[in-house]
Amino acid sequence: MLTRFLIHIVALLFVFYFIWHIHSSILGAAVVMAVILALVNAIIRPVLLILTLPVTILTLGLFVIVLNALLFALSFAVLQGIMNVHFDLTFLQILIGYVIYVIVSTVLSHLIR
Repeated sequence: MLTRFLIHIVALLFVFYFIWHIHSSILGAAVVMAVILALVNAIIRPVLLILTLPVTILTLGLFVIVLNALLFALSFAVLQGIMNVHFDLTFLQILIGYVIYVIVSTVLSHLIR
């Protein structure tokens, strides 16, 4: 479990630094966002998946990517509120950041196994 948490932190560090070009205090931000993301995925995501099931079926499951990106954006917004900073990111930047985050965390998970 600690290994998965560290993998998510490394993936978030990659997204912060290389995709979003955020360079100030990213280690602390990555740790806080990993915790926030874990809480959001445990509490809010299951409810939203059930509520958006008809749209997910109509889009053949592609809406789940958008929903996950929205939850990623929510986590980033909470992070900005906690750390009292503001970064202007568009939804496209957040979507790209989410996709890169998933790819990096998946690759790292497979490399560690």
